[in-house]
Amino acid sequence: MTDVEFRKAYGRHKDMLYRFAWRMTGSASAAEDLVHDCFLLLWRNAAAYDQDRGTLRSFLIGVTRNLALKRLRRERTFEELEEESAICGPIDPTGRERSQMVSEAVAALPPLQREALILAEYEEMALEEIARASGAELAAVKSRLHRARENLRRMLAPLLETKGTAYGTGK
Repeated sequence: MTDVEFRKAYGRHKDMLYRFAWRMTGSASAAEDLVHDCFLLLWRNAAAYDQDRGTLRSFLIGVTRNLALKRLRRERTFEELEEESAICGPIDPTGRERSQMVSEAVAALPPLQREALILAEYEEMALEEIARASGAELAAVKSRLHRARENLRRMLAPLLETKGTAYGTGK
């Protein structure tokens, strides 16, 4: 990869990778570190990218994903539940903005569900591209996305209950 190609890839993908990393980790500094590490890996080992296996975007998302999941595993001092059994309960809407509650709900999802949701909803990636980026089967991506949406419905149910009440002020 030439310097010009690298700079072009950086300019085209850095913002999208940052948004993804920030939503995965909930931390601006961690997101910056992950994007930096992703491009450092690309620079040092550009041959790892094989355009026959997918787009550069998918490859970079995959690298950032792996770095983010590794970081999340390293920072967790407790044992996580299996992804299939992870069910999130409702959140309390008292005194919070809807956007804040949605952000908190997304952040509370198990990492693989969060990843599928972020890539599908925020980055508008096709399910096949998400599967390539995450190294998962298409059926697994569909299942993770379905569970993520179900968890969000459950967590954000109080928003529907408070519509028109003191929280929503009826306006």
